[in-house]
Amino acid sequence: MNNKMYPVKDGIKAEIYKLNFKIFPKSIKAMYNGYLENGIFPDRWKKAKINPIMKPGTQKWKEVNKYRPIIFLNVGGKILERVLKNRINHYIYSTEFLNKNHYGFILQTSTTDAIMNLKFLLRKDLEKVKSQQL
Repeated sequence: MNNKMYPVKDGIKAEIYKLNFKIFPKSIKAMYNGYLENGIFPDRWKKAKINPIMKPGTQKWKEVNKYRPIIFLNVGGKILERVLKNRINHYIYSTEFLNKNHYGFILQTSTTDAIMNLKFLLRKDLEKVKSQQL
C-alpha cells in the first residue's frame, strides 16, 4: 500500500495500517480472516468520496459527461478487497477452474500466447495433412 493513499471518512492512512500490522500481525490477520469467513464487508469501508475531474481538452464545464469520477475508498476496505481478490485468484488457478484455452484477463497470458498456440495447432494439422498425402 502506498503511504500517500488518501484516507476517506475514517481518516486512517495506509502508514497507520502498516504500523499496526507490524505490531499486531496476528490480530490484524484474524480480523480480516473473520470478515472473509463470515462474509462481512464493514459498512464504514463501503463509503467512498467521489471527486469529479474534468476530462482533458474539454471546455464546457456544465456538461456532466465532460467529467470522470475519481473514487477514494477507505484504506481498510482496500486491504480487504485486495485480500479477497487474492483468495479468489488463488482458488481459480489452484483448482484449474478456468479453461486452458482461455487467455483474456488471465495472469501471465496475452494475445501473443493465444496466437502462438493457434500457430502450433495449425502447424500440427498441416503436418498431419502432408503426411496423409504421401
